[in-house]
Amino acid sequence: MPDVANVHAKLAFTCVYEKDHLPALPQEADVLFMYSRWLQKNNLLKQDANVYPEIARLYRIAAANGHYKANINLQNGITDGSFDGSIIEVLDLNDQLIKEKIPTGFYNMAYYIEHAYGYDKNDELALKYFRKSADMGSPAGQYYVGEKLAPDDMAPDVMRQLRLCAAEQGHVEAGVDLGINLKGLKRFVEALSSFQLGVKAGNETAAFALENGFLAPPPTDELNYLALEKDEERSRRYKAIGKVLGRYSYLKPTVEEIDDIVPLPPAKLPPWDGKLKWLTAHEANLAPSKPSDELIAKLAKAKGLDPASGMPLALLKKAEVAPVPIAATTPDRVSLGTLCHNGLPCPEAGLWVGYFEGQKYSHQLSKGQPMPTITASITRRNKLAQWLKGPEKMELAMEWQLEKYS
Repeated sequence: MPDVANVHAKLAFTCVYEKDHLPALPQEADVLFMYSRWLQKNNLLKQDANVYPEIARLYRIAAANGHYKANINLQNGITDGSFDGSIIEVLDLNDQLIKEKIPTGFYNMAYYIEHAYGYDKNDELALKYFRKSADMGSPAGQYYVGEKLAPDDMAPDVMRQLRLCAAEQGHVEAGVDLGINLKGLKRFVEALSSFQLGVKAGNETAAFALENGFLAPPPTDELNYLALEKDEERSRRYKAIGKVLGRYSYLKPTVEEIDDIVPLPPAKLPPWDGKLKWLTAHEANLAPSKPSDELIAKLAKAKGLDPASGMPLALLKKAEVAPVPIAATTPDRVSLGTLCHNGLPCPEAGLWVGYFEGQKYSHQLSKGQPMPTITASITRRNKLAQWLKGPEKMELAMEWQLEKYS
C-alpha cells in the first residue's frame, strides 16, 4: 500500500494566479485583437458566416506578433468550427503558447491529448498537463484537477483549495461548486464567500443561492439554508443581478463591483442605483479603434503573412505551385498492413481501416485518393457554443492501415 502521507504531499497545491505568468501584450497587435474580439462578440447571435474570415484574419496577424489572447481565441475558433483552419495550425499555435509558458497552452495541450486531437490519446499524460496548467495558475486547469480530486476517497481538501484559487481568478463555475460543497459541510461562512465569488464571476446560480439564503429559510430547507438573518433588500439585489446574468450568460457577464452593491454581512448595504457596470458597457457597445490598413500590412509583413487572409505567404505560394502527382512506375503493390496518415494520397487501392477509442472505421479507396479524415463529436469547452451549435466536430489525426486489396 502506498504511504498516504506521501500521496497527499504529491497532491499538495499552492494557489498561483495566472496573471503572474502572463507577459505584457504587444500594443500594436492589441489594436487588431480588440477590434476582432468586438466583431466576434457582436456576431455571437447573428452567426454571420461572412464575418468570421475577418475575425480570423485579425486574430492570426495579432497572434503571429506575440499576442497570446489572439492566439487562444484563434485556436478556440478553429476547433469549434467558426474559423477555417487545420489541426496543424491549432497545434502550432498552441506550441507557441507553451514556448512562451502561457498556462492556457498547457491546459489546451491536455485537452487535445485527452480527446486525441492531433495527438495519440493518453489520459495519464493529459492529466499531467492539466496539473501543470493548474500549478501555473490556469483557472480552467485548477477547476479540472479539482473535479478529479473531489470524491471523498481522493483529496477533497486539495479540491477545495483548487476551486477557491480558480474562483478568486473569476472561473465561472468554481465559486458556486465550492459554495455548494462547503454548504453541505455546514461551513456556511466560507460557503457565503464562495457564492459571492461566483456572482462576481457571472454565475447566475450563485446569485440564486444568495437570493434564497437571505430570505432565511429554516434549517430543514437544506437546499437554501445558509444560516443567515433575513435581509429582503439583499435578497432583492441578488435576484436583480441574477436576472441579468441569466439573460446575458452567452456573453460571459461579470459583476466586478459586487462587494460595492451587496457587501456580505456585517457590512451595511450602501445605496444602489440598480446599474451594473458590465451591462452599461454592453448596452453602449462602443467599438474600439479600427486598425488601419497600414498597421495590418505592417504587422503582416513583419511575420511573412498575407495581409488579406493572415495566412503565411510561404504556405500560399506552396499551394499555388504544388506539383501534380506523378503516377508510380513500379507495378508492385504496397504490402498489406501499410500505414498512411489521413490527408495523404492513398498509396494502394483497397480496404483501409482505422481505429479511434475502440471504434473501427473502414473505407474502400482508390489509389491516389486522399486518405479520409474522421470527424468526432465532442462536448465543447465553451457552454454557449455547445448550446448554439451542439457538439464540437473535431478532425481526428488518424493512421489508416491497408487491410485488403481491391
